[in-house]
Amino acid sequence: MIFRVPEYYSEFRCIADRCRDSCCIGWEIEIDPETARLYAQTGGELGSRFRDSIRDNCFVLTPYERCPFLNKQGLCDIYRELGEESLCQICSDHPRYFEWFGSVKEGGIGLCCEEAARVILSGGLGFTETEVPEEECQEYDHELFGYLVLAREVIISHLVRGDLFSEIRSMVDFADELQETIDKGEYMLPEWHESHSGSHADVSDVMGIFTELEPIDEEWIPYINKCLSDIGGYHGLRREHADMLRRITVYFIYRYFLKGTFDGEVVSRVRLAALSAWTVGYLWDCGMRKNQSFGFEECAETAKNYSKEVEYSEDNLELLCDAFYERKCLSADGIKALFGEIS
Repeated sequence: MIFRVPEYYSEFRCIADRCRDSCCIGWEIEIDPETARLYAQTGGELGSRFRDSIRDNCFVLTPYERCPFLNKQGLCDIYRELGEESLCQICSDHPRYFEWFGSVKEGGIGLCCEEAARVILSGGLGFTETEVPEEECQEYDHELFGYLVLAREVIISHLVRGDLFSEIRSMVDFADELQETIDKGEYMLPEWHESHSGSHADVSDVMGIFTELEPIDEEWIPYINKCLSDIGGYHGLRREHADMLRRITVYFIYRYFLKGTFDGEVVSRVRLAALSAWTVGYLWDCGMRKNQSFGFEECAETAKNYSKEVEYSEDNLELLCDAFYERKCLSADGIKALFGEIS
């Protein structure tokens, strides 16, 4: 089967003890059945630790929400004593993600990891393909999949080559027309056309939606509210951030758009990409107004925090997807208006 990944995929390497926001802290860590059997058969002191530290196929976190095998040096004792091949599936994969479509497997690295965020924000915009052994996948609509592959190619080609902010506006309209064809079962690609911005953007309404989501980090909502308190000084997205926002938009389109193969939904996923690019750009603008030395590292940190709060909560993703249909500020016109304010 074909394994397709962004060209920066192979550049990622876990930075282990140098990570400031470890995925071994604050997350429930499930253990796959095969690895659970390995741990149950392990003897000696490490085996005793496994038996004391695993309940219901999950690691029991310490009172500080650390994985019990994350040592004081910020390194994994399982990795050190048994090797990388003995890590459970989620630890071995993270922050990588995968999706299967028959003879095609797609993968990438998630923006929620600080090192992955650095790679994504500085990496290339192309994709590579290799041959890998066949793997099982769920049933899917082959015709719809082929249609969405072509549609995604159109979207990404415009995002990569055109003026980002105007192409995002066009992308939002393209998605609405695309959804109509899917709903009718008429798989004819609509025309890509220039789209003008909507009415004045209500920034406070848009950012206020994020305060309604369930926070993963207790500092997230106070941070959003602090940015909102400075809203009077906001003059729109910064052109100087366009290249990094382009990478974020392509990341979200690549990662989520083809999920429409399983449910026929594309509008919410395209608006998620647009909203994510705008929101991260807004937070970068807030950061730069507060700190003149706000640079690439701070941009990567902010993008990582956004991804962590939005992408890695199924409930938050679902609430946002509903909001794209229920909130005026996240309608097609509302989102296009956000990309009409550029400084």
